[in-house]
Amino acid sequence: MLLKKISFSIAAVLLLTGCGGAVKVAPTPSATPSSANPIPKLVIPTDCLKAGMNEALSQIVPEAKYIPTKWQPAPGTELANFLDNGGLACSYGLQSAEVGITAKWVDDSKGLFENRIAGWVAEGYVKTELPDTKGAEAYFLLKKQSPTQEFHVWSLNVKYHQTWLQLNCTAFAQTLDAGLPLFKAMISQ
Repeated sequence: MLLKKISFSIAAVLLLTGCGGAVKVAPTPSATPSSANPIPKLVIPTDCLKAGMNEALSQIVPEAKYIPTKWQPAPGTELANFLDNGGLACSYGLQSAEVGITAKWVDDSKGLFENRIAGWVAEGYVKTELPDTKGAEAYFLLKKQSPTQEFHVWSLNVKYHQTWLQLNCTAFAQTLDAGLPLFKAMISQ
């Protein structure tokens, strides 16, 4: 009999709280990383030719090739953040047609991604959800070429599995979805 009264009381409290305002619920232990269940780090490629990006881009831009680039980043730039912290930056495409991508990867244990968010938001980046990337934080910017916009801008910054990834596409990517196969290639290392 006592068990029935306790069960009825618990049910009544649950029903009443469901009718009222929002109830704060503590996250479950499995929802937060722990030392027993850490978030795995993404494997960052070490060679542009072995990153799988050219193969992924060739599905969209036939005859795309790796474009060797001698990067010389200015201090404090995003490119410097990537290269000065052991990351990789690679360009692929049809250089003569100015069609392609630049993909960058870097370990984000120093909070590089977080330090850039305010600047991205000020530039017009929008926080967005990406399919099949549970736990990812993403910011996306699309500015199509126009009489007032000289160059097409498609840029995606993502923190995923303790890694900052950046993907920039040229004119062929007219929507977020158009570049997602390339982003998926970046995280499938």
